[in-house]
Amino acid sequence: MPALEIFKEKLQKREVVFGSTFSSVNNIYLPKTFKGAGVDYMLFDAEHGNFNPENAVDMLQMCRAVDLPTIMRVQDCEYHCISKCLDMGADGVLIPRTETLEQVELAISSMRFFPRGRKGCGGIGLLRPGEGIDEFNENRLLFLQIESPTGVKNLPEMLRLHGDEVAGIIIGPCDMSITSGTKLMTKSEIVISQIHDVIAICQQYEKSVGLNLGTGDIPYWVGEGMNILWCGSDLGFMSAGVRNALQVVKSL
Repeated sequence: MPALEIFKEKLQKREVVFGSTFSSVNNIYLPKTFKGAGVDYMLFDAEHGNFNPENAVDMLQMCRAVDLPTIMRVQDCEYHCISKCLDMGADGVLIPRTETLEQVELAISSMRFFPRGRKGCGGIGLLRPGEGIDEFNENRLLFLQIESPTGVKNLPEMLRLHGDEVAGIIIGPCDMSITSGTKLMTKSEIVISQIHDVIAICQQYEKSVGLNLGTGDIPYWVGEGMNILWCGSDLGFMSAGVRNALQVVKSL
């Protein structure tokens, strides 16, 4: 079974999936490396990282060649930001700073073909082999990033009205801490409370839920009901490898 189908099935069943981030290093050999390590998906960061749809084309195509599902965090909830990522070959999009029903409806319209949306047709990576328009509409994944108390408050309405279009909810802890008044204190009482509220809402609507988190936090949050694990980055794992090697050298 193709990895994208396995990924979709795990999300639907709310099983644990693990992925990391391409944010700084644009190199076509990286997808094979991460695929070989066993990740379920990779996220390209076009909001805070070096990527945009155009410069990510080669890596997106390589991810498809090695059967590695991809999500791109877009710059904003706008048609040209969302649609172009899918044209270039991304399997899904993550919408940052999601707070309103209108944002969700715009995202759906931007990534689904008529009659479910108003996406335009074109692009080097638009269709996977064997796909048509109907298959595209079913196969591209929409993730909402909740990063504020307003987003938490409005999440039930988003999922009540458009839950069938949403593959999962991912929390952004840094922005959540800022919008909650505890700047970059991602483990403050109010942030943890907001995260638990999102988990409860997702459980009510039977949606996969996750968090951008460190490896040390994985056991706790899986125990609390999270299943989308988004951890680390290209440079982060490279730096960790160098540090581990140097620790061995220094211990001699």
